[in-house]
Amino acid sequence: MTPELTARTRSTFCGDLTAHDHRNLMRYNYWLLAWVALWTVGSLTVKHGGATFHGPLGWAVAALTALPGVAALHAYIVFLREADELLRKVQLEALGLTFGVGALFMMSWRVVERAGGPSLDITTPLFLMFFVWGFAQWWVARRYR
Repeated sequence: MTPELTARTRSTFCGDLTAHDHRNLMRYNYWLLAWVALWTVGSLTVKHGGATFHGPLGWAVAALTALPGVAALHAYIVFLREADELLRKVQLEALGLTFGVGALFMMSWRVVERAGGPSLDITTPLFLMFFVWGFAQWWVARRYR
């Protein structure tokens, strides 16, 4: 990597990012963090709020928890659209691997449940997929360094 390119890029977990890519990624990360925080608060509120949150109030809380998720999804799309080809390739390969691992886990675990194993909440495979996605970004990006 040339010194000029090094000065304009930042090495991160998911590859080398320009300052613009880094800003877009951080915008996505902030929205994602807000989504997780609001989802957690909303879930706990509904769970411990009892009958108060059955009906319209519960639906309103659910809708509010989705809003930062929509913003996070939009920020990620902007990040991908404005990224260079290599960064898009890293993200695409990481997402493909994540989808495959997630589908394999969910379908296999369904058989485990039918065989008498414990039932899992929907958040379990989602947490697995987020972990795999982070690991896959690092794994794929390291090939291009």
